[in-house]
Amino acid sequence: MADHDLLIIGAGISGLSMAHDAARAGWRVQVLEADQRPGGCLCSHRFGGALDGFWLELGAHSGFNSYGNLLAILESVRALDRLQPRAKVSFRLFADGAVRSIPSQLNFSELLLAPFRLLRAKKAGHSVADCYGRIVGPRNYAAVFEPAFDAVICQPAAEFPADCLFRPRPRRKDVPRGFTLPDGLQTVADILAGQSDIPIEFGQAAREVWRAGEDFGVRTDRGEYAARALCLATPVAVAAELLRAEFPELAAALARIRTATVESVGVALPADRVSLPLVAGLIGRNETFYSVVSRDTAPDARHRGFTFHFRPGVLDEEGKLNRIAQVLNAPRDAFDAGNVVSQVNRLPALRVGHGDWVSAVDRALAGNRLALTGNYFVGVAIEDCVTRSRREFERLRRQGL
Repeated sequence: MADHDLLIIGAGISGLSMAHDAARAGWRVQVLEADQRPGGCLCSHRFGGALDGFWLELGAHSGFNSYGNLLAILESVRALDRLQPRAKVSFRLFADGAVRSIPSQLNFSELLLAPFRLLRAKKAGHSVADCYGRIVGPRNYAAVFEPAFDAVICQPAAEFPADCLFRPRPRRKDVPRGFTLPDGLQTVADILAGQSDIPIEFGQAAREVWRAGEDFGVRTDRGEYAARALCLATPVAVAAELLRAEFPELAAALARIRTATVESVGVALPADRVSLPLVAGLIGRNETFYSVVSRDTAPDARHRGFTFHFRPGVLDEEGKLNRIAQVLNAPRDAFDAGNVVSQVNRLPALRVGHGDWVSAVDRALAGNRLALTGNYFVGVAIEDCVTRSRREFERLRRQGL
Protein backbone atom coordinates (compact mmCIF):
# COMPACT_ATOMS: atom_id res chain seq x y z
CA MET A 1 0.00 0.00 0.00
CA ALA A 2 1.26 3.51 -0.86
CA ASP A 3 2.51 5.56 2.08
CA HIS A 4 0.75 8.72 0.88
CA ASP A 5 -2.36 9.70 -1.02
CA LEU A 6 -0.54 12.57 -2.73
CA LEU A 7 3.16 13.21 -3.09
CA ILE A 8 4.05 16.75 -4.16
CA ILE A 9 7.44 17.69 -5.53
CA GLY A 10 8.06 21.38 -4.94
CA ALA A 11 7.13 23.68 -2.03
CA GLY A 12 6.59 26.88 -3.97
CA ILE A 13 3.18 28.54 -3.93
CA SER A 14 1.92 26.04 -6.54
CA GLY A 15 2.89 23.00 -4.49
CA LEU A 16 1.84 24.49 -1.17
CA SER A 17 -1.61 25.53 -2.41
CA MET A 18 -2.12 22.03 -3.84
CA ALA A 19 -1.01 20.54 -0.51
CA HIS A 20 -3.37 22.85 1.39
CA ASP A 21 -6.42 21.80 -0.63
CA ALA A 22 -5.51 18.11 -0.44
CA ALA A 23 -4.86 18.17 3.32
CA ARG A 24 -8.20 19.90 3.95
CA ALA A 25 -9.86 17.09 1.98
CA GLY A 26 -8.33 14.59 4.40
CA TRP A 27 -5.67 13.22 2.08
CA ARG A 28 -2.34 11.96 3.38
CA VAL A 29 0.06 14.48 1.86
CA GLN A 30 3.84 14.61 1.64
CA VAL A 31 5.84 17.47 0.10
CA LEU A 32 9.45 17.18 -1.07
CA GLU A 33 11.46 20.37 -1.62
CA ALA A 34 14.97 20.56 -3.06
CA ASP A 35 15.72 23.90 -1.38
CA GLN A 36 16.07 24.53 2.34
CA ARG A 37 13.11 26.90 2.49
CA PRO A 38 9.55 27.02 1.15
CA GLY A 39 8.28 29.58 -1.31
CA GLY A 40 10.07 29.15 -4.63
CA CYS A 41 9.52 32.47 -6.45
CA LEU A 42 8.10 33.89 -3.22
CA CYS A 43 11.52 34.89 -1.94
CA SER A 44 11.70 37.60 0.71
CA HIS A 45 15.31 38.09 1.80
CA ARG A 46 15.45 39.00 5.48
CA PHE A 47 18.61 40.85 6.42
CA GLY A 48 20.53 40.48 9.66
CA GLY A 49 23.08 42.60 11.52
CA ALA A 50 22.56 46.34 11.22
CA LEU A 51 19.66 45.68 8.84
CA ASP A 52 17.91 43.20 11.12
CA GLY A 53 14.16 43.31 10.54
CA PHE A 54 14.45 44.73 7.02
CA TRP A 55 13.48 42.59 4.02
CA LEU A 56 13.48 42.75 0.23
CA GLU A 57 11.58 40.79 -2.39
CA LEU A 58 13.81 38.93 -4.83
CA GLY A 59 10.96 37.21 -6.65
CA ALA A 60 7.25 38.09 -6.70
CA HIS A 61 6.62 41.57 -5.31
CA SER A 62 2.94 42.05 -4.53
CA GLY A 63 -0.49 40.53 -4.09
CA PHE A 64 -3.80 42.02 -5.17
CA ASN A 65 -7.39 41.83 -4.01
CA SER A 66 -8.25 40.12 -7.29
CA TYR A 67 -6.30 37.03 -6.19
CA GLY A 68 -9.46 35.23 -5.10
CA ASN A 69 -8.09 31.68 -4.77
CA LEU A 70 -5.02 32.84 -2.84
CA LEU A 71 -7.15 34.99 -0.54
CA ALA A 72 -9.53 32.09 0.10
CA ILE A 73 -6.58 30.00 1.29
CA LEU A 74 -5.31 32.81 3.53
CA GLU A 75 -8.81 33.26 4.91
CA SER A 76 -9.07 29.53 5.69
CA VAL A 77 -5.88 29.70 7.78
CA ARG A 78 -7.02 32.95 9.47
CA ALA A 79 -4.25 35.05 7.96
CA LEU A 80 -6.20 37.83 6.22
CA ASP A 81 -5.54 40.17 9.15
CA ARG A 82 -1.81 39.91 8.42
CA LEU A 83 -2.15 41.57 5.02
CA GLN A 84 -0.46 44.96 4.83
CA PRO A 85 -1.63 47.57 2.29
CA ARG A 86 0.96 48.73 -0.20
CA ALA A 87 1.77 52.43 0.12
CA LYS A 88 0.50 54.52 -2.79
CA VAL A 89 3.60 55.51 -4.69
CA SER A 90 3.95 55.49 -8.46
CA PHE A 91 6.17 53.79 -10.99
CA ARG A 92 8.52 55.91 -13.06
CA LEU A 93 10.57 55.35 -16.18
CA PHE A 94 14.36 55.29 -16.21
CA ALA A 95 15.48 56.34 -19.68
CA ASP A 96 18.52 58.12 -21.12
CA GLY A 97 20.19 58.09 -17.73
CA ALA A 98 17.41 59.88 -15.85
CA VAL A 99 14.23 59.21 -13.88
CA ARG A 100 11.19 60.40 -15.85
CA SER A 101 7.47 60.41 -15.21
CA ILE A 102 5.49 58.05 -17.40
CA PRO A 103 3.08 60.73 -18.71
CA SER A 104 6.03 62.82 -19.90
CA GLN A 105 7.02 60.00 -22.27
CA LEU A 106 3.59 59.47 -23.83
CA ASN A 107 2.39 60.78 -27.16
CA PHE A 108 -1.17 61.77 -26.27
CA SER A 109 -2.30 62.46 -29.81
CA GLU A 110 -1.45 58.85 -30.64
CA LEU A 111 -3.47 57.73 -27.60
CA LEU A 112 -6.71 59.49 -28.55
CA LEU A 113 -8.23 56.45 -30.23
CA ALA A 114 -6.80 53.93 -27.77
CA PRO A 115 -10.08 53.45 -25.80
CA PHE A 116 -11.94 52.59 -29.00
CA ARG A 117 -9.17 50.25 -30.19
CA LEU A 118 -9.22 48.57 -26.78
CA LEU A 119 -12.92 47.77 -27.13
CA ARG A 120 -12.25 46.01 -30.44
CA ALA A 121 -9.00 44.36 -29.42
CA LYS A 122 -8.73 40.58 -29.49
CA LYS A 123 -6.06 39.07 -27.28
CA ALA A 124 -6.45 35.38 -28.12
CA GLY A 125 -4.00 34.32 -30.80
CA HIS A 126 -2.06 37.58 -30.67
CA SER A 127 1.25 38.56 -29.10
CA VAL A 128 1.69 41.42 -26.65
CA ALA A 129 3.44 43.51 -29.32
CA ASP A 130 0.74 42.88 -31.91
CA CYS A 131 -2.20 43.47 -29.58
CA TYR A 132 -1.03 46.41 -27.49
CA GLY A 133 1.02 48.02 -30.27
CA ARG A 134 -2.22 48.45 -32.21
CA ILE A 135 -4.05 49.84 -29.18
CA VAL A 136 -1.57 52.48 -27.99
CA GLY A 137 0.24 53.22 -31.25
CA PRO A 138 3.82 52.40 -32.29
CA ARG A 139 5.53 55.39 -30.66
CA ASN A 140 3.82 54.90 -27.30
CA TYR A 141 4.44 51.18 -27.42
CA ALA A 142 8.18 51.65 -28.04
CA ALA A 143 8.62 54.50 -25.56
CA VAL A 144 6.55 53.29 -22.62
CA PHE A 145 4.46 50.16 -23.01
CA GLU A 146 7.07 47.73 -24.32
CA PRO A 147 9.55 48.44 -21.51
CA ALA A 148 6.67 48.39 -19.00
CA PHE A 149 5.49 44.97 -20.17
CA ASP A 150 9.09 43.72 -20.13
CA ALA A 151 9.30 44.92 -16.53
CA VAL A 152 6.07 43.17 -15.51
CA ILE A 153 7.25 39.72 -16.57
CA CYS A 154 11.04 40.30 -16.35
CA GLN A 155 11.69 39.18 -19.92
CA PRO A 156 11.17 40.50 -23.45
CA ALA A 157 7.39 40.63 -23.67
CA ALA A 158 6.88 41.24 -27.40
CA GLU A 159 6.19 37.59 -28.25
CA PHE A 160 4.37 36.76 -25.01
CA PRO A 161 0.68 35.77 -25.51
CA ALA A 162 -1.50 38.82 -24.92
CA ASP A 163 -4.15 36.72 -23.16
CA CYS A 164 -1.59 35.47 -20.61
CA LEU A 165 -0.39 38.91 -19.52
CA PHE A 166 -3.38 40.47 -17.71
CA ARG A 167 -6.52 38.61 -16.71
CA PRO A 168 -9.64 40.40 -15.43
CA ARG A 169 -10.69 38.99 -12.07
CA PRO A 170 -13.30 39.97 -9.46
CA ARG A 171 -11.92 42.08 -6.63
CA ARG A 172 -12.60 41.64 -2.93
CA LYS A 173 -13.65 44.91 -1.28
CA ASP A 174 -12.61 43.72 2.19
CA VAL A 175 -8.95 43.34 1.21
CA PRO A 176 -6.42 46.05 0.28
CA ARG A 177 -6.19 46.53 -3.47
CA GLY A 178 -2.46 45.81 -3.34
CA PHE A 179 -0.87 44.08 -0.37
CA THR A 180 2.16 42.41 1.09
CA LEU A 181 2.80 40.99 4.57
CA PRO A 182 4.92 42.44 7.39
CA ASP A 183 7.87 40.15 6.58
CA GLY A 184 7.30 39.98 2.82
CA LEU A 185 5.31 37.71 0.54
CA GLN A 186 7.34 34.67 1.52
CA THR A 187 5.32 34.80 4.74
CA VAL A 188 2.45 33.27 2.72
CA ALA A 189 4.64 30.23 2.04
CA ASP A 190 5.82 30.15 5.66
CA ILE A 191 2.21 30.10 6.91
CA LEU A 192 1.18 27.26 4.59
CA ALA A 193 4.36 25.27 5.23
CA GLY A 194 3.81 25.57 8.98
CA GLN A 195 0.54 23.62 8.94
CA SER A 196 0.81 20.35 10.84
CA ASP A 197 -1.07 18.38 8.18
CA ILE A 198 1.39 19.39 5.42
CA PRO A 199 4.65 17.59 6.18
CA ILE A 200 7.58 18.93 4.14
CA GLU A 201 11.03 17.44 3.78
CA PHE A 202 13.59 20.05 2.71
CA GLY A 203 16.81 19.34 0.85
CA GLN A 204 15.04 16.51 -0.99
CA ALA A 205 15.59 16.84 -4.72
CA ALA A 206 13.64 14.29 -6.76
CA ARG A 207 15.91 12.29 -9.07
CA GLU A 208 13.56 9.70 -10.60
CA VAL A 209 9.83 9.14 -11.05
CA TRP A 210 8.19 5.85 -12.03
CA ARG A 211 4.81 4.15 -12.08
CA ALA A 212 4.12 1.14 -9.89
CA GLY A 213 0.80 -0.13 -11.18
CA GLU A 214 -1.65 2.70 -10.51
CA ASP A 215 0.67 4.23 -7.91
CA PHE A 216 3.84 6.32 -8.26
CA GLY A 217 7.34 5.97 -6.92
CA VAL A 218 9.84 8.79 -6.42
CA ARG A 219 13.53 8.49 -5.59
CA THR A 220 15.56 11.24 -3.95
CA ASP A 221 19.17 11.23 -2.78
CA ARG A 222 17.99 10.10 0.64
CA GLY A 223 15.30 7.54 -0.07
CA GLU A 224 12.23 6.37 -1.98
CA TYR A 225 8.57 7.33 -1.63
CA ALA A 226 5.32 5.75 -2.83
CA ALA A 227 2.00 7.52 -3.34
CA ARG A 228 -1.37 6.96 -4.99
CA ALA A 229 -1.02 10.26 -6.86
CA LEU A 230 1.88 12.50 -7.81
CA CYS A 231 2.00 16.26 -8.38
CA LEU A 232 4.99 17.96 -9.98
CA ALA A 233 5.04 21.58 -8.81
CA THR A 234 8.50 22.32 -10.16
CA PRO A 235 9.97 24.55 -12.86
CA VAL A 236 8.94 23.23 -16.26
CA ALA A 237 12.44 22.03 -17.17
CA VAL A 238 12.64 19.97 -13.98
CA ALA A 239 9.22 18.41 -14.66
CA ALA A 240 10.25 17.53 -18.22
CA GLU A 241 13.40 15.76 -17.03
CA LEU A 242 11.60 13.81 -14.29
CA LEU A 243 8.91 12.58 -16.71
CA ARG A 244 11.22 11.69 -19.59
CA ALA A 245 11.46 7.95 -18.81
CA GLU A 246 7.83 7.14 -17.89
CA PHE A 247 5.97 9.84 -19.85
CA PRO A 248 8.16 10.61 -22.88
CA GLU A 249 5.47 12.34 -24.96
CA LEU A 250 4.41 14.52 -22.06
CA ALA A 251 8.05 15.33 -21.28
CA ALA A 252 8.61 16.33 -24.91
CA ALA A 253 5.62 18.68 -24.71
CA LEU A 254 6.96 20.28 -21.54
CA ALA A 255 10.38 20.73 -23.14
CA ARG A 256 8.79 23.04 -25.70
CA ILE A 257 8.37 25.76 -23.06
CA ARG A 258 11.39 28.02 -23.16
CA THR A 259 12.76 29.68 -20.05
CA ALA A 260 13.85 33.28 -19.45
CA THR A 261 16.63 33.98 -16.96
CA VAL A 262 16.57 37.01 -14.67
CA GLU A 263 19.59 38.10 -12.65
CA SER A 264 18.22 39.87 -9.57
CA VAL A 265 20.27 41.99 -7.17
CA GLY A 266 18.77 43.55 -4.05
CA VAL A 267 20.39 46.38 -2.10
CA ALA A 268 19.47 48.10 1.16
CA LEU A 269 20.69 51.52 2.27
CA PRO A 270 20.04 54.00 5.08
CA ALA A 271 17.14 56.16 3.95
CA ASP A 272 19.17 59.38 4.23
CA ARG A 273 21.73 58.09 1.70
CA VAL A 274 19.21 57.77 -1.16
CA SER A 275 18.08 60.92 -2.98
CA LEU A 276 15.68 59.11 -5.35
CA PRO A 277 12.07 60.21 -4.72
CA LEU A 278 9.75 57.59 -3.23
CA VAL A 279 8.72 55.20 -6.02
CA ALA A 280 7.01 51.86 -6.47
CA GLY A 281 9.73 51.08 -8.97
CA LEU A 282 11.58 52.12 -12.09
CA ILE A 283 10.93 50.76 -15.57
CA GLY A 284 14.13 50.44 -17.57
CA ARG A 285 14.02 51.61 -21.19
CA ASN A 286 17.01 50.54 -23.32
CA GLU A 287 18.64 49.58 -20.04
CA THR A 288 20.67 46.69 -18.66
CA PHE A 289 17.78 46.00 -16.26
CA TYR A 290 14.11 45.29 -16.86
CA SER A 291 13.00 46.99 -13.68
CA VAL A 292 13.92 48.25 -10.25
CA VAL A 293 11.31 47.33 -7.63
CA SER A 294 11.35 49.44 -4.48
CA ARG A 295 10.52 48.66 -0.84
CA ASP A 296 8.89 52.10 -0.70
CA THR A 297 5.52 50.36 -1.11
CA ALA A 298 6.14 48.93 2.38
CA PRO A 299 8.01 51.90 3.90
CA ASP A 300 10.59 51.55 6.62
CA ALA A 301 11.59 54.44 8.87
CA ARG A 302 15.33 53.75 8.68
CA HIS A 303 16.11 52.03 5.41
CA ARG A 304 15.19 51.88 1.74
CA GLY A 305 15.61 48.87 -0.48
CA PHE A 306 15.67 48.22 -4.22
CA THR A 307 15.71 45.02 -6.26
CA PHE A 308 17.22 45.34 -9.72
CA HIS A 309 16.07 42.70 -12.20
CA PHE A 310 18.90 42.61 -14.75
CA ARG A 311 18.84 41.25 -18.27
CA PRO A 312 20.91 38.03 -18.30
CA GLY A 313 24.54 37.94 -19.41
CA VAL A 314 24.95 41.69 -19.90
CA LEU A 315 26.87 42.77 -16.78
CA ASP A 316 29.16 40.94 -14.37
CA GLU A 317 28.63 41.34 -10.62
CA GLU A 318 30.85 44.42 -10.38
CA GLY A 319 29.16 45.97 -13.40
CA LYS A 320 25.75 45.44 -11.80
CA LEU A 321 26.80 47.15 -8.57
CA ASN A 322 28.30 50.04 -10.52
CA ARG A 323 25.04 50.47 -12.44
CA ILE A 324 23.01 50.29 -9.22
CA ALA A 325 25.19 53.02 -7.69
CA GLN A 326 24.70 55.20 -10.78
CA VAL A 327 20.92 54.78 -10.86
CA LEU A 328 20.52 55.41 -7.13
CA ASN A 329 23.12 58.22 -7.19
CA ALA A 330 24.95 56.49 -4.36
CA PRO A 331 28.69 55.89 -3.89
CA ARG A 332 29.90 52.48 -5.00
CA ASP A 333 31.48 51.85 -1.59
CA ALA A 334 28.00 52.04 -0.02
CA PHE A 335 27.45 48.42 -1.07
CA ASP A 336 29.08 45.46 0.64
CA ALA A 337 28.30 41.86 1.56
CA GLY A 338 26.03 42.98 4.38
CA ASN A 339 23.53 44.94 2.31
CA VAL A 340 23.63 43.22 -1.10
CA VAL A 341 21.91 39.97 -2.04
CA SER A 342 21.66 38.21 -5.40
CA GLN A 343 19.46 35.53 -6.91
CA VAL A 344 18.94 34.01 -10.35
CA ASN A 345 15.27 33.49 -11.25
CA ARG A 346 13.99 31.47 -14.21
CA LEU A 347 10.56 32.17 -15.64
CA PRO A 348 8.62 30.50 -18.44
CA ALA A 349 8.76 32.33 -21.79
CA LEU A 350 5.29 31.64 -23.16
CA ARG A 351 4.37 32.13 -26.81
CA VAL A 352 1.23 32.63 -28.89
CA GLY A 353 -0.80 29.43 -29.06
CA HIS A 354 -0.02 28.56 -25.45
CA GLY A 355 -3.68 27.83 -24.74
CA ASP A 356 -3.66 25.07 -27.35
CA TRP A 357 -0.51 23.66 -25.74
CA VAL A 358 -2.17 23.62 -22.31
CA SER A 359 -5.22 21.86 -23.75
CA ALA A 360 -3.00 19.16 -25.28
CA VAL A 361 -1.16 18.64 -21.98
CA ASP A 362 -4.44 18.43 -20.08
CA ARG A 363 -5.74 15.81 -22.50
CA ALA A 364 -2.61 13.75 -21.84
CA LEU A 365 -3.19 14.05 -18.09
CA ALA A 366 -6.89 13.12 -18.23
CA GLY A 367 -7.67 9.94 -16.28
CA ASN A 368 -4.16 9.90 -14.83
CA ARG A 369 -3.16 10.35 -11.21
CA LEU A 370 -0.31 12.58 -12.31
CA ALA A 371 -0.85 16.32 -11.80
CA LEU A 372 1.20 19.21 -13.17
CA THR A 373 1.12 22.73 -11.78
CA GLY A 374 3.29 25.82 -11.86
CA ASN A 375 3.68 29.24 -13.44
CA TYR A 376 3.81 27.90 -16.99
CA PHE A 377 0.09 27.11 -17.46
CA VAL A 378 -2.27 30.04 -16.89
CA GLY A 379 0.32 32.82 -16.43
CA VAL A 380 3.18 33.90 -14.20
CA ALA A 381 1.21 35.72 -11.45
CA ILE A 382 0.83 34.18 -7.98
CA GLU A 383 -2.90 33.76 -8.53
CA ASP A 384 -2.25 31.96 -11.82
CA CYS A 385 -0.21 29.36 -9.94
CA VAL A 386 -2.83 28.88 -7.23
CA THR A 387 -5.59 28.66 -9.83
CA ARG A 388 -3.78 25.91 -11.74
CA SER A 389 -3.20 23.96 -8.51
CA ARG A 390 -6.86 24.24 -7.56
CA ARG A 391 -7.94 22.90 -10.97
CA GLU A 392 -5.54 19.97 -10.77
CA PHE A 393 -6.65 19.11 -7.23
CA GLU A 394 -10.30 19.11 -8.34
CA ARG A 395 -9.43 16.86 -11.29
CA LEU A 396 -7.72 14.32 -9.02
CA ARG A 397 -10.65 14.43 -6.62
CA ARG A 398 -13.15 13.81 -9.45
CA GLN A 399 -11.13 10.74 -10.37
CA GLY A 400 -11.96 9.30 -6.97
CA LEU A 401 -8.60 9.60 -5.27
